[in-house]
Amino acid sequence: MVNALRGIPSDRQPFIPAIYEHKAWFIDATPSDVCRNADLFLKALIKEYETISPDALTIGLDVYNPEAEALGCKVTYYEKGELTIPSVLSTGHLPYPGADQFLNMPVPNPSQASRLSLNIQVAGSIVKEIGDEVPIRGAVSGPFSLAITLFGAEAMFILAMSEPDEMRKVLQKCNDVIKEYGKAFIDSGCDVIIFDSQASPALISPAMYRSIVFPFHNQLIVYFQEIGCNHVPLIIGGDTLTIIDDYLATGANNILCDATSDYTKFHEKCCEARRAYRRNIATTDFTTSQPDTYYDLATEYLKEARGYPGFILGTGVVPYGTPTANILAVKQAITDFVTSGK
Repeated sequence: MVNALRGIPSDRQPFIPAIYEHKAWFIDATPSDVCRNADLFLKALIKEYETISPDALTIGLDVYNPEAEALGCKVTYYEKGELTIPSVLSTGHLPYPGADQFLNMPVPNPSQASRLSLNIQVAGSIVKEIGDEVPIRGAVSGPFSLAITLFGAEAMFILAMSEPDEMRKVLQKCNDVIKEYGKAFIDSGCDVIIFDSQASPALISPAMYRSIVFPFHNQLIVYFQEIGCNHVPLIIGGDTLTIIDDYLATGANNILCDATSDYTKFHEKCCEARRAYRRNIATTDFTTSQPDTYYDLATEYLKEARGYPGFILGTGVVPYGTPTANILAVKQAITDFVTSGK
């Protein structure tokens, strides 16, 4: 994994399935239970590593909720037997227009805000357990996704169009929150991974991304690098080819080629920039399809990568309850691809 991020050839390509709420499935628990219990969360991470042996572990379950909850949004959790992912069902309590209340709020202290501190505690524990075996990354929200969770998409789009300077103030405040949370992860001994899929071209135009969101992605990544996190992935879902030049310019050393992107063009851009990227296998039918389907698809993806040292094979978000055989089929394809000498 480290070699891939550095663009150095290895004995095989890394494998990183996107396992978040599915962590709970490994220990026969619900996502709502695991994300609020440090012992269960640690147990789930260890079981994930023992079962799948991915080439990086992510401390994150409902990855877009913890910062918003620390800022006052109500997260709905579900009782035992209900497998729904914890979620912010409303846009929180922060008013729009104006956003003055948010801008004047103190930045939550990650050591005191309940779920932020729980995740930092889990980070420290898992680093001690297996941090010398595999990279550990703490999940943080990206600024645009956090703003939308707090205020709602419509309000943020209106603000971006009508008062872009106010929107930039909101995003700066979001970055201030994310920086503190990310720093706490780094201080615990792990890296960070930024999730900002609300910044996808499916939702905002490339011009809006460039003028409003991009500067805050770059600021955040530079900050984490300066305080000791050398490898900062930035995850933006959807077809990001229309923003690929800006995406690369953020400074993230690991970006995402989602299943909907034109792979050939995406691959060419990353090769030119000598940047690592993760290509995702779509997981829409992951709970019902057979392992051979994913084995064959993974083999095809490996062939198309043509030995590029920065290629990382991944999956879309693994649904809760996915058969382990489907995930392991992708990993087996990597092993067989190497031994076959293709």
